[in-house]
Amino acid sequence: MILCQFWFLIEFCIFGFNHLCSKMLFNSYKHFLETPNYNKIIGEDYLIVEFKCPIKERLFKYWSECHSIAFVLKGQKKWATPEQEWLVKEGQSIFVQKGAYLNEQYFDEGFCVLMFFMKDDFIKNCIKNDVMRSPSSENIKIKTEPIYRIDISESLLALYNSFFSYLKQETKVPKKIIELKFREMILNIITNPNNTGVRDYMFMLADWEETPIPKVMEEHFFYNLSIDEFASLCGKSLSSFKRDFQKLYKTSPRRWLTSKRLEYAKQLLLRSSDNIQEICYDIGFENDSHFNRVFKETYGLTPLQFRKNKAFA
Repeated sequence: MILCQFWFLIEFCIFGFNHLCSKMLFNSYKHFLETPNYNKIIGEDYLIVEFKCPIKERLFKYWSECHSIAFVLKGQKKWATPEQEWLVKEGQSIFVQKGAYLNEQYFDEGFCVLMFFMKDDFIKNCIKNDVMRSPSSENIKIKTEPIYRIDISESLLALYNSFFSYLKQETKVPKKIIELKFREMILNIITNPNNTGVRDYMFMLADWEETPIPKVMEEHFFYNLSIDEFASLCGKSLSSFKRDFQKLYKTSPRRWLTSKRLEYAKQLLLRSSDNIQEICYDIGFENDSHFNRVFKETYGLTPLQFRKNKAFA
């Protein structure tokens, strides 16, 4: 197994699984793109990076404005959303939609991964220019998953391994070669009949003019993302995001997020045994005092009073 050569460190306050501190989420794509000394190749709409990950904390949340493919070289790591989790082990691969996730790190062994980040336009151009689609595949409507497991054929494994020679090569590799290799990798994945989930999602993405605002908001409202970051996930400038959001929801993004998070908080207060601080961080509020204040302003009771009243109702 080829060993990874570069390290990064992420430090967060941890309250337990899914209960993390109020800091803004770690932007993985931006970090790898802008931090020097990573073993990486940067393209116009893509990024390839190889790294070893000795994270001090067992759990951390991150977000990315790009879709990604992860191929685990050594160890294992868990990706999770509030509804699902995916344990990815050595020799396994996943496609991860752009967005926010919780990662769980295991300390009994090292972890090493090859990551391929790609923007919407890279995938769209690949599908539209390189794939002959049948009429039945046009305008496909599917219930998307945040993460898809990738079946690794012998040819795909060879493609993954071929990127190592480019990453280690001292002389600069022509970007055209890397882009062609990257496109070949995507085509290899979506033409494998065992990867229909990834294929259908990419086909749907190719048909979108832009990422739908409701999809982004409903899937990420409980993460402590800034309005700028929500706009980035939608592929919009901040001003166009706010304008389109107002037309769609008849309110501002900030007010919608507060209302949505409070409704979700009511559900958690009734069905979970988590303490108030844990619930506060689970639903995207920056601190528990702010959460308590807006909850009481909205419902006339503090979260603790609401929970006790409902328990005795």
